[in-house]
Amino acid sequence: MKIPVLHCRNCGSANLRRSKRQSTWESLSMMAGIYPFRCLDCGARFWVSVWLFSKLAFAKCPKCLGTELVIWPEKYYRLTFWRNILLTLGAHRYRCKPCRYNFLSLRPRLAAESAPSAETESVRAQAPVAE
Repeated sequence: MKIPVLHCRNCGSANLRRSKRQSTWESLSMMAGIYPFRCLDCGARFWVSVWLFSKLAFAKCPKCLGTELVIWPEKYYRLTFWRNILLTLGAHRYRCKPCRYNFLSLRPRLAAESAPSAETESVRAQAPVAE
């Protein structure tokens, strides 16, 4: 089981979304890297620092700060002029699995813990046991 990066301080749920800013003061806090989040289960609103120092060197989803990223194929999406320039300069194409948001990042993605696939398990089950 994977432990979520962010969770609700009230109920412990990982079902969160980034909340909208409500004032100019909140906009300034967001510039400093402190964002409001809202729990979709209990409705609690709380602030989280997005400076996840252990994961600072890796790409994160700009919407939900998730690190479960996959690469999306270039042929299915049209990029803007500036995103094409970023792609030319070496940016990576990522798609966040939980919120399905496509974005570009110059940082590498965090290597996921490799779980054995169904094919690997079936091969192991068929292999004779050496005694």
